[in-house]
Amino acid sequence: MERRTSRQTEVAERRCALEAQRDKAKDKLARLYRAIEDGVVELDADLKDRIQAIKQERDLAETAIERITDTAASRTQITPARLAAFSDLMRDKLDTGDIHARKAYLRAVISRIEVGDEKIRIIGEKSNLEKAVGTTLTGKIPVSGLVRKWCTQLDSNQWPPD
Repeated sequence: MERRTSRQTEVAERRCALEAQRDKAKDKLARLYRAIEDGVVELDADLKDRIQAIKQERDLAETAIERITDTAASRTQITPARLAAFSDLMRDKLDTGDIHARKAYLRAVISRIEVGDEKIRIIGEKSNLEKAVGTTLTGKIPVSGLVRKWCTQLDSNQWPPD
């Protein structure tokens, strides 16, 4: 949640900068149009190119602002209630699902498991967990269909035995 708040602050700052850039470009265009209308400046090829460059700058800033707005709207807030719903859904899937589904759900949030003499560490990417918690409203947990680290070496469980 702290990381999300920090990221939201950065996004808000970026959005303010983009809005200032867009407003500056609009102001430049308005001044150029006014100068042309008042007859102070003649419209020639160089001025047309400058107007096009400023319009492109304005359009890029507007597109970036729209993208930031869409991204911010699509993100769901992780609350204690969402965490509880995710926990209940995972518990249900792990208790009642078939073995392949169970493995797939665990792979969705766990990267590796380290077993030591005194403790066992379950390690996963926080972004994967955040994505999984964020999708609990649909009742589906994002499960990867591919196993990336397939054991290509000979192992101790070769089949069939000699």
